[in-house]
Amino acid sequence: MNNNSNQTEKKRLVWDLPLRLFHWLLVLALATQWLTAEVLEGYNQLHSIVGYITLGLIAFRLIWGFIGSTYARFSDFLYSPKTVLAYIRDLFTVRKQQYTGHNPLGGLLVPAVLIIVGLQAVSGLFVSDEIFHSGPYYQSINERVTDVMEWLHHNLFDLLLVLVAFHIFAIFWYQMKLKKNLIKPMVDGHKHVSEKQAIDGSRLLRAILLVIIIAVFIYWLVEIAPPEIESDYYF
Repeated sequence: MNNNSNQTEKKRLVWDLPLRLFHWLLVLALATQWLTAEVLEGYNQLHSIVGYITLGLIAFRLIWGFIGSTYARFSDFLYSPKTVLAYIRDLFTVRKQQYTGHNPLGGLLVPAVLIIVGLQAVSGLFVSDEIFHSGPYYQSINERVTDVMEWLHHNLFDLLLVLVAFHIFAIFWYQMKLKKNLIKPMVDGHKHVSEKQAIDGSRLLRAILLVIIIAVFIYWLVEIAPPEIESDYYF
């Protein structure tokens, strides 16, 4: 998890390509979801399609958290509450502990985002705009469950915005206060680390196979598995 080494540090690969693609595709997906829900009108279908893609992204990251490269794995960045509190305290002092991957605070943000975005994507399968479009499972649940799903879908995004704001603040804090650029490594995947701390590759074949499996599953989930919509549903 934490890494202290006397080896020569050079720019070496730390964040694998699948993880970086997930990160930026999720940013793009969430921005599109917000635009099609809050700003643009008549893009309900696009909103749903991007929602399905978002669900696939979350599924990918959850699995990649177990089979991905070292710093993509949950086991590398999920720390004890004691470690997290100590890290927060040290943010305002001279920090001695260095982390190659996610630090303890950033490590909490990952599962939080996955849970919130995942719940929002799943709830989208069960809601309707009551005009033009409904999720593939809207008719399969009762009114009480529908109300819960609609509440989740329309309110969780506010909580997500809080996490996004915190994330942006952390990026600026690291840049201005700690003189560390968090964005560039998430673009090119490299940090100044020792050879021992670097990863040996991005496991692209494994990632491609996983993407194919998830894509097939999402297609089945939204196109084949849902119950048929009654012909008089919109009348």
